[in-house]
Amino acid sequence: MKTVIVIGGGYAGLSFIRKFSGFDTGARVYLIDQNPYQYLQPEVYKFIANEYLISDIIIDLPTVAEGLGKSVYFFKDKVTGVDFDKNSIYGERFKLEYDFLVIATGSRTFFPPIEGLREYAAGVKTLDRSLDFKQKFEKKIFQKIKEEDQCYITRENQFNIVVGGAGLAGVEIAAEMAAYSRKFFEKIGFLCNGLNITIIEAADRILPGMDAFVYETASKRLKNLGVNIITGKKIVKVDKENVYLEDGSFVKQDFFIWTGGIVASSLLPKLGIKLNRKNQAVVDSFFRPEGLENVFVIGDSAEVKDSRTGDILPPMAQIAIQTGEITAEHIKNTIENKPLVEKSPYMRGMVSALGGKYGVGMVGDKIKFKGYPAYIFKEAVFKHYKLPLKIVSKRGYRQLLNQS
Repeated sequence: MKTVIVIGGGYAGLSFIRKFSGFDTGARVYLIDQNPYQYLQPEVYKFIANEYLISDIIIDLPTVAEGLGKSVYFFKDKVTGVDFDKNSIYGERFKLEYDFLVIATGSRTFFPPIEGLREYAAGVKTLDRSLDFKQKFEKKIFQKIKEEDQCYITRENQFNIVVGGAGLAGVEIAAEMAAYSRKFFEKIGFLCNGLNITIIEAADRILPGMDAFVYETASKRLKNLGVNIITGKKIVKVDKENVYLEDGSFVKQDFFIWTGGIVASSLLPKLGIKLNRKNQAVVDSFFRPEGLENVFVIGDSAEVKDSRTGDILPPMAQIAIQTGEITAEHIKNTIENKPLVEKSPYMRGMVSALGGKYGVGMVGDKIKFKGYPAYIFKEAVFKHYKLPLKIVSKRGYRQLLNQS
């Protein structure tokens, strides 16, 4: 019986397991993650805006493994090393041998060497950080209401939120917080202006590299929500009260959020494989590091290219899902002594939430939409991924209850 080990239960890892478990290979699969859940980061903004519960942004991994079949097992542990020569992986509490290894450890927030950045920045890249973010954010709002003794205040003493980085993550969180704060303050009858939100991007525009339709729609939406946009200026320092820019100006901050890029997980630099500047594994057209025929690196952990254009694909959920599904076919073919069939992930489109029930999206290069239809489309996309796993999880939960 062949053994497949998957490190990481995110979009790539779970998509691999779900696809592979449907094949009749006779192999057993071990999923290893230091957390017993998948964190659905693209949906965290609704959690912060109190539209979702925490149960809406996580998938339980033990019950998913149980629900996928008796040949799928989940281990909660942290992988500390891999011996490629001995086909072994090591954790803090275990050692396992594999026939095939799938590394899907995802990514983490990149913090460049900016003074004060790590100390004063909040983020949402992990569930712990998003919970901390939400609590601090709500505490700050409550403190503002509690301490405000007059309703007609100047912008200088408003509650100032600064978002560093205007990629998709930065734009989504700025828009969602602006929409939420407007709704919040209107609902409680608080006459002050609420929050002052500023988004800062070093490039010449927000959403650098994105289609003009997406950029223009997002810019207009942010401005309509009252978000201040600063572009073409780098952040050089952050302290308790201000965010300082390279031209000597500064922006007052009570709460600072950093979304300026990602790097791959800290495990990859320990493995001795070739990496790019983001610590992502450099892989071949079958997602294998050089010289390793039975090891696959997928999702945000890998430098994934579109074979049609040669372009490096962005670290997005849809790309991670595709790499997981394609790799499942590669390992199935290898077990069955069939040749590998080269397949390339590609950008099927994009959709971005822009606060409340408003969004912007594209399918291919020609179909473009915005507003409520884009919001509905994004909801449908994530439900297409999430609902089947929730069904599997509930099945696994019932099976575990029957065993007890």
